[in-house]
Amino acid sequence: MILEHIEILHSLNIFSITLRIFLALILGGALGLEREQKQRPAGFRTYMIVCVGSALACITNLFMVEALNASDPARIPAQVISGIGFLGAGTILVTRNNHIKGLTTAAGLWCTAAIGIAVGTGLYSGAILCTFLIVFSFRMLTFVDKKVTKNNRYKNFYVEYQNPAFIRSLIKYCKTNDISLQDLDIISRDKETGNCATFTLKIPDPSKRLTACEEINNIEGIIILEEV
Repeated sequence: MILEHIEILHSLNIFSITLRIFLALILGGALGLEREQKQRPAGFRTYMIVCVGSALACITNLFMVEALNASDPARIPAQVISGIGFLGAGTILVTRNNHIKGLTTAAGLWCTAAIGIAVGTGLYSGAILCTFLIVFSFRMLTFVDKKVTKNNRYKNFYVEYQNPAFIRSLIKYCKTNDISLQDLDIISRDKETGNCATFTLKIPDPSKRLTACEEINNIEGIIILEEV
């Protein structure tokens, strides 16, 4: 909290305004750079713009309080937090196999707006610490996520099949191999394109998950099998 106690940085002046805007640019860019490297829907420029815009909105609100005697110093920042949800929603995609993409990017945009607001109000330490922790979660916790997924006994699948008998064969296979078939959702389509379905398998031994996928993929009548 050292920066917050420096008078020239705490008060609203040309130096502090410039510092806040450039700090928002740097912090937003740090988050966006990581997303850009992973080819996510919102990247380097988007994160910077969101963070700088949020900071400027907050600075503007503080200026209105001081210069125009406005009564609510949190009115504009509150609208930023609400409005950023629409931008984040635009990065969320649902693929044809009901696989949801973009949730992390949407959450990152929301946090970037919060960081911009923190910088705009002069909470420098909180903004810097939050940026560091988010970059850490993007970078390092990915390995933890992969480790948990690797040992997960539950796996979701999307399948397209031509022969309706595939479902009976799938049920028989699961019973034979002591695999629990859950959340089976069959979507009927025309005869030319075949049918599709989504389902969840509970495999007692996670190490046999790959083997189970290969064996299901060899069932007669299947067109495509994807993990989701």
